[in-house]
Amino acid sequence: MIEYHKDIESLLENLKDDVISSKNSSLMTINKNMFMLYWKIGNLILMRQNEDCEDEFISTAAQYFRTQFPNNLGFSEKNLKNMLNFAVEYESQNLVQNIASKISWSCSVVLIDKIRYADKRMEYMNEVIEKGWTMERLAKEIDLHCGMAEDDEEDTHEEKKQDGEEEIFENKDIITSKVDNFSQNDDNDKKENINDSPFIKDIISSEEVDQTSKNEVKDYSLILKDEYLIDFMGYLDEGKREYFQEQFMKCTIEFFLGLNSGFALIGSRYHVEFSGGDYYIDLLFYNLKLKCYIAVELKIGKFKPEYMGILTFHLSILDESVKGKNDGSSIGIIICKDDEKLIVQYAFKDMEKPEDAEYRLNEDIPPQLQEMLPTVEKIGCGIRERLKFI
Repeated sequence: MIEYHKDIESLLENLKDDVISSKNSSLMTINKNMFMLYWKIGNLILMRQNEDCEDEFISTAAQYFRTQFPNNLGFSEKNLKNMLNFAVEYESQNLVQNIASKISWSCSVVLIDKIRYADKRMEYMNEVIEKGWTMERLAKEIDLHCGMAEDDEEDTHEEKKQDGEEEIFENKDIITSKVDNFSQNDDNDKKENINDSPFIKDIISSEEVDQTSKNEVKDYSLILKDEYLIDFMGYLDEGKREYFQEQFMKCTIEFFLGLNSGFALIGSRYHVEFSGGDYYIDLLFYNLKLKCYIAVELKIGKFKPEYMGILTFHLSILDESVKGKNDGSSIGIIICKDDEKLIVQYAFKDMEKPEDAEYRLNEDIPPQLQEMLPTVEKIGCGIRERLKFI
């Protein structure tokens, strides 16, 4: 009976590894398909770049994809430019299939944006796979350890190459294929005309699915959380919207708390009861210097006039049921993410007669508050920068 239980435990443990391996294989195949599609699109744009018409092509392609795939966000002008950069940095088709596609697209964008040299980029790629870094963690690690400009590191980089440190993946278990294995195919890849190249379904063979070592079964499920893969797989629009809303909220909180100008977070989706009803404010801050509440409403999509009504109603609730006697009138901020644009508006009461005044949208900050509140331009730029890789 004891031996029987030992056999069952061993069997189930092996089955668990098989489940993880099967999930990984399916996930990595989908991710590889997406990377190869993006690489193909990037090369098509690269051809137009050589003809000095890539901007027009990107704009036209983004509009076309928007009509053909209205629920997909991965074909925006910003991401099409990411695809172009990807094609420039990864000339080898084999390199894309067997190495680059082992991480999420978001992490790949960060690496291309922040790291110039291919060998250094692959070192970080290996770290992402081995340690399961998110895109945010990767960006922070690069900023932390690559503080000096890469221009200043160029001499060091060249010295390392001369010392024979070109094989980044020597004795690494995470990525088993060496860069040198692909070098013999690079010239053919570069010469091959993209118009003559096979379609994605022909490029990617099911025989190339990676098999994970039984000694160390890795879980690549973090890639599944990447918004670009979620978008590519065609998950429900509501699910994508909720994911982006969470990231939007996170970036907004980081921006205001990072100002060091008295903003303290009271809560997200802050619940307020008023006249028997339940109401929720996306983000509620208290400014210690201004001694007032600041409500932030986050919206995705086209700016709608009714947003003003929602914000002013929430501000009125705060003034009546939350604000203390010594607190100033609440302040509202609407931040609306409309495709590539970020619309920011303040809502203030008339400072001279706050008791009788109504809230009004305004881009201009009253003179007495200008030193303590960020301008709409600063808010827009700060949050847009944080959303850059989302």
